[in-house]
Amino acid sequence: MRPSHLPVLLLLCSCVLAGETTRPVRPNVVLFLVDDQGWGDLGCHGNPYLKTPHIDAFAREAVRLTRFHVSPVCSPTRASLMTGRYNYRTGVTDVFGPSCDMDRAEVTVAEALRGAGYATGIFGKWHLGNDDEHAPGARGFDESLVFRGGAMPSKAYFDPELLHNNKPRSCRGFCMDIFTDAAIDFMKRHRGRPFFLYLPANLIHTPLVAPDENIEAYTSAGLDSKTTRICGMVDSVDKSFNRLLKAVEDLGIAGNTLVIYTSDNGPCAGSVTPDRFMAGLHGLKGTVYENGIRVPCFMRWPTGFKSPAQVDRLAAHVDVMPTLLDACGVSAPAGVKFDGLSLLPLLRDPSASWPDRTLFFQWNALEIPQRGRAFAAVTERWKLVQPVGIDNPKQKHICARYTELCKVQGRGDRSIEGAVRYELYDLAADPGETLDLADKHPEVVERMKKQYETWFDDVCARWLKKAD
Repeated sequence: MRPSHLPVLLLLCSCVLAGETTRPVRPNVVLFLVDDQGWGDLGCHGNPYLKTPHIDAFAREAVRLTRFHVSPVCSPTRASLMTGRYNYRTGVTDVFGPSCDMDRAEVTVAEALRGAGYATGIFGKWHLGNDDEHAPGARGFDESLVFRGGAMPSKAYFDPELLHNNKPRSCRGFCMDIFTDAAIDFMKRHRGRPFFLYLPANLIHTPLVAPDENIEAYTSAGLDSKTTRICGMVDSVDKSFNRLLKAVEDLGIAGNTLVIYTSDNGPCAGSVTPDRFMAGLHGLKGTVYENGIRVPCFMRWPTGFKSPAQVDRLAAHVDVMPTLLDACGVSAPAGVKFDGLSLLPLLRDPSASWPDRTLFFQWNALEIPQRGRAFAAVTERWKLVQPVGIDNPKQKHICARYTELCKVQGRGDRSIEGAVRYELYDLAADPGETLDLADKHPEVVERMKKQYETWFDDVCARWLKKAD
């Protein structure tokens, strides 16, 4: 080697070494999903009697997404969270039987991250298929501790028999504590490598069960019995979330751990009473009104983006997988078409340029989607709602509870049964959906109806082909 080449070689070596030492460390990911927690079920959202000090503290130090939307019911939301795609593309249409079996052709965020070297674990409610072919272990999770179906029977909340890596395991204690303990143990065992931890709690879904010590604080508040138990369940969630955050701190990984707290839909009909605080939002789980599909969402990643901050742009469940892959430096799976976008630009700068998208939400409670039934199209300003069309007799209680709730809330004699109708709301000015502007802006209604038709043809192609 000529002496004149030595400085150049040393420079190249130093650049390589510098690149190695400054390469970003991939973050750990914790996705904490609450079941049926509405926007108003938090102290930080103005609830006058519910105490959620730990979640509130996290919200104060996180990025708060004030317009985060999901599907009206459980499995469809979970399918979108796991794939970054509308649930109809994934074959998931409802919450019972085969209608919640996610298509095996779908690539989950767990599969994508595991392929990039992540340890992956799920502890709680899966609800995307019960057999071996659709179980978490077949969908990218190294470890799973879950139960079958969408809800645990009340007797199983304490000392349940769960499935650990698809094999029965008898557990001791309260279900929320069991899932949290397992999640913390998973983090401890994998602290030396990046991990993806998914904790989809079964609380605060019915049946309404919580340990006595969680309920006692609310027994003297003068609330009805259902709301009292809901408060006890949220109290359990709050304490478990705090334990999870504390474990992240104790392990010394908080700085490079992306933590997401959110819910799968609004409050369910079986737990909605006059005492349930809804922060002025309209509707309930199963409806496409805001209280059915707008949920809390807080994200924190100290080394990835500055917080506290607030993002007021429209976001949704389909954005979660693109965001996580972007944060983790993992490419989108080959051939996969995401419906969502990475939210990282907004998380890093809430004032960043952002497209005015139209997002769509639909649930007609049948295994096969029906065009134009029970859907909403949402933009930064407008929301088109066609609320009629929950056609499964098993879900008619939602229709009845909706009518009762409207009377109690002073919204008049309303129904989500009968003839199809189109309502238009200016969400920017009227998040409570109190003033229908369809008659004043027919051009907006027609434009958004056409957008919906195009969307339906796209995401429901598998069923339309069969019909042809």
